[in-house]
Amino acid sequence: MRNLLIAWALGACALGAHAQGTAVADSSGEDLLTCLVRPEPPKYPADSLAWRQDGLFRVELTFQDAESVPKVKLVHSQGTREQRETVMAYAQQFLLPCRPAGRTVSVLQEVAFTAVDAGQARTTQPMNLPRPPDERHAACLTLPTKQLRLSGGEIGRGTRSDAANGNIVLELTFTAPDKPPEVKVLYSSIHLSHRAAYVGYMEDYRVPCLAPGERFVMEQQLHMMNAESPRFAFKDVGLMPFLRMVRNAQAKPVDFDLDTMACPFRVKFELGRPALRNRVTEVGAPNPNRRSFIAWMEDLELSLKREQFEHLLRSSMFIDVPCGTIKLG
Repeated sequence: MRNLLIAWALGACALGAHAQGTAVADSSGEDLLTCLVRPEPPKYPADSLAWRQDGLFRVELTFQDAESVPKVKLVHSQGTREQRETVMAYAQQFLLPCRPAGRTVSVLQEVAFTAVDAGQARTTQPMNLPRPPDERHAACLTLPTKQLRLSGGEIGRGTRSDAANGNIVLELTFTAPDKPPEVKVLYSSIHLSHRAAYVGYMEDYRVPCLAPGERFVMEQQLHMMNAESPRFAFKDVGLMPFLRMVRNAQAKPVDFDLDTMACPFRVKFELGRPALRNRVTEVGAPNPNRRSFIAWMEDLELSLKREQFEHLLRSSMFIDVPCGTIKLG
């Protein structure tokens, strides 16, 4: 971990706090996938089998209402014309009957053809494509005019008054321009009195430019620290050095063909595990072909001590992803 972290120490003895808010992608479509109606897997087209041709295809399905088939966009095509036509016909049979009115939900579906025996067609589990935050909503966010006041000097909850760092991370969901957000505590390691004060402070947040049917989701974090404790920061790294610092890289089998993901590319990694899902975003234009790889990175856990984790929670680094393949587990 030494070549991934920079550490330094400050000599002052004081209690400090730092708050930050971040607009996040709307991942609520994940909950709707439980009602996704999927057709039977496609058959390997006989015309392609004669040429012993493998194929790999990814389609983006966008559901704009609960009754209609999705709008289909082919985002990766590697195979024969017959295979491509089979995949497009398959994709146009999906339905999402529980899609709420006014909400657009996008899903990524992968289909792979293997020319063995009578031909095999494999489909992966559909993946929700989170909707990126609307910059308009973040720009019009209004904050409380009153100051946040935290009483006492204890950071840790209960008897953990010796804690050097502590955090609370909230998820705020806005659904109306003139109403307070729905507040969900995602993680808290601070004293209960500080937690209650911070949650209550969110009641005065508003997004006045929110139109009917729109949602805006943001994360709000408060980091409390003793100024005398060591400080840590990440360094930007390549993918291979990063993976050597991961505790659970081989927890489940993965097989990623990075050559199909418009490689090389760079991602921004913001620490969350083991408390929260890591936040991983692409630098530059997003590419749906990378969704499975990014979802995997969102669950990786770095080998950190508790003090390091509390200080680095939601700290970021840039990771350069090369071309090639990753096979683990």
